Amino acid sequence: MDFTVYPAIDLRGGKCVRLVQGDFGRSKEYDADPVERAREWERRGAGAIHVVDLDGAKEGRPVQAELVGRISGAVGVPLQVGGGIRTLDDLALLRRSGASRVVVGTAAVEDRELRLRAVEELGPSLVVALDARDGVVATHGWQRSSGVPVLELAEEISEDGVASVLYTDVARDGVGTGAALEDTAALARIIPTIASGGVRDAGDVAALSRLDGVVGVIVGTALYEERVTLEDLLRAANQG
Repeated sequence: MDFTVYPAIDLRGGKCVRLVQGDFGRSKEYDADPVERAREWERRGAGAIHVVDLDGAKEGRPVQAELVGRISGAVGVPLQVGGGIRTLDDLALLRRSGASRVVVGTAAVEDRELRLRAVEELGPSLVVALDARDGVVATHGWQRSSGVPVLELAEEISEDGVASVLYTDVARDGVGTGAALEDTAALARIIPTIASGGVRDAGDVAALSRLDGVVGVIVGTALYEERVTLEDLLRAANQG
């Protein structure tokens, strides 16, 4: 699998925002128009875009499917979409809305039968989100702890045929403290992994791209705060 840099678009109330450590009380709005932001990421070279329905993650159902559809219709690159997906119908809704890949967290963690059926229906287009605090998987929009260690769950979902996971160290997300290289590498030895959380610069992206089994990285705050450009990240990924 090629290494992909995914600029992030996190949706809340129809706008593009960023949270700090998954805290809905620490939200910063960046763009009134996520559709135009997606067009900009495409213009600047993004090969794919990661979209999160934060309202959906909080409510436990897709809320922004219509907006996802408008974003999908405005760009020619694939969308990887997550947030609030709890049922197979939710999966189907987002696929109809234009999601090329669908990220499932809570439901895939808590319901193995749903996970197995999602693998059957989506194959490699299914990504399971493993969001962690202190090595334990968090669920329900990062608001609860599952009590299950990340590496233990990774072994199980790999055996179930899941093609890749999205790993986020919640404590690092939105604060720019650097990528969790060791933890990401440990997970990637079990299953192909997309890294997320804390990425601050091109050096982080280059380091991640060199790790065996790490197939991508999601970058949000560092781009929105203009600490680094997407062009720099893409170059780093290609040179890593």
